[in-house]
Amino acid sequence: MGLFNSRAMAFTIEGLAMKILTFSRKKIENWYSIPLNPNFVKDGLVISPDVVGRFIAEAIQEKGVPRNGALAALPSTGAASQVLSLPRVRGGKLGEVVVREVKRLMPGAVDVDYIYWQPFDNGIVKGGKQSVYTLAVPKNGVISIVEACETAGIKLKGLELRPFALARAVNCKSGIIVHGEVDGSEIVIVDQFVPGLFRNIPIKDDKPGAEVAWQNLIRELPFTIDYYNRTHHDSSITAETPIYLSGGLSLDLGAFQKLAQAAGGRKVERVEPPPGCPENFPLEQYLVNVGLMLKDKW
Repeated sequence: MGLFNSRAMAFTIEGLAMKILTFSRKKIENWYSIPLNPNFVKDGLVISPDVVGRFIAEAIQEKGVPRNGALAALPSTGAASQVLSLPRVRGGKLGEVVVREVKRLMPGAVDVDYIYWQPFDNGIVKGGKQSVYTLAVPKNGVISIVEACETAGIKLKGLELRPFALARAVNCKSGIIVHGEVDGSEIVIVDQFVPGLFRNIPIKDDKPGAEVAWQNLIRELPFTIDYYNRTHHDSSITAETPIYLSGGLSLDLGAFQKLAQAAGGRKVERVEPPPGCPENFPLEQYLVNVGLMLKDKW
């Protein structure tokens, strides 16, 4: 049976916890948030795969969570994306050209990162040029979560960066997603349905908490929006572009008003729940997991 025809789980490590969502045929069944020792995670990435793997094994055993077909999300720590405008390439050699361009624009990336790429508009060439979306993801973060899953006895079906899962869950043409947790935040600018820019903002404080996290967000959010618009002349992000808040910080009293004020009065909207979402489901706290669940193909 396929992944979405049987029970599966989507998990992410964030907010000093492991958040698990179990589902079948894209229908949410159960959800769990299990506290995790902060000494085993740094900037949202696993630094002790063996220890975290044993922790995951105990958690899924206790909750009766399926081990097969698991989906996981990583923070965008150290990752970078860029849209390349390349001349028409024939003979299936586009990949070689992309890697060569990435080496030129991001020296050293090919040695320490996994490089992914995908043509826009199904590879259609316009004006002698074709646009290619490229993504560089640090190898260490990927290897660590894979090793943790192996220790836990989990068969990992898919792995994705958090910004892409968030963008899928929100499903907007243009929008600004703020995923705030006590240990770090993710800011994602969605432009023409694509994460045009994403930033992971880890909390460096020895005792992370909501107050420090909000201070970081209030400082970094306006800068991030302004930077995107200054560096993307064809940006569709305007003063009317809505903001979507998710993560643990969305539980704070007055969180939506606080975020709107930090963003210069922009409207903050709630994410539409997926079809068949349980009435009591805390969508904002499990938005990354939902984004993983909603992907059609892995």
